[in-house]
Amino acid sequence: MVRSTTYLIPLMRRLVLSITFLALAVLTACRDPQLDKGKAFLQLEDWPRATAVYDGCVQKDPNNAEARLGLALARMGWSREKALFGTDSVDDWLKAARDFAIVDRLDSSQNTKDDRADALFHACLWLQKRGRSAQAEHVARMVQVADPHHAASAQFLGNLARARGNLADAERWFSQAIAGDSSYEPAYMSLGELADLDHDPEGAIVYWQLGQKRDTANMWFREHIASISDSLGLAR
Repeated sequence: MVRSTTYLIPLMRRLVLSITFLALAVLTACRDPQLDKGKAFLQLEDWPRATAVYDGCVQKDPNNAEARLGLALARMGWSREKALFGTDSVDDWLKAARDFAIVDRLDSSQNTKDDRADALFHACLWLQKRGRSAQAEHVARMVQVADPHHAASAQFLGNLARARGNLADAERWFSQAIAGDSSYEPAYMSLGELADLDHDPEGAIVYWQLGQKRDTANMWFREHIASISDSLGLAR
């Protein structure tokens, strides 16, 4: 006679649960306690100490996404603080951007493209402010690769193209800025100015009116629309 094995089912369930709890215990025990210390420093906005702690964690385990994200956030916060006093550096911003990019590779559920683009654009502005325009342009293009919807970097590239007399390229970048952020007012200003340069005052008014809809209190739009309307003899 074949004996029933039904009695084994509860035993197997208990065994599976025991193994699961043991695995969780091992994972908890293996977690670097320095990560909690880094998190505490991060919450206190103690950027130098948070950076040092998380950097130590990354040195021990380069593939730890939590440590890498903490390091990126700490570097970003510290760079912003330094920028208030003019002591930031392009290296500071690029290191933060690099760590955000690594986080994306380690953990695809972490979407850090906005933070990476922000760090890169700060590096771009740092370079431009110091007259290193070619490098600034290169980094601005890196921003667009990281986040094609980053309006400020598209505007920056459009301004460079306009300064070179490449108005078609400038128009493309300004339009890209609006595609990325329809509320980005500088792009409407610039597109209107390009239309005016192209002897299309009506087109300029259209762009500026679109911009004014985003900010009805903006005096720049109001004054420029009034000026062209008066020159065309249009009723306001």
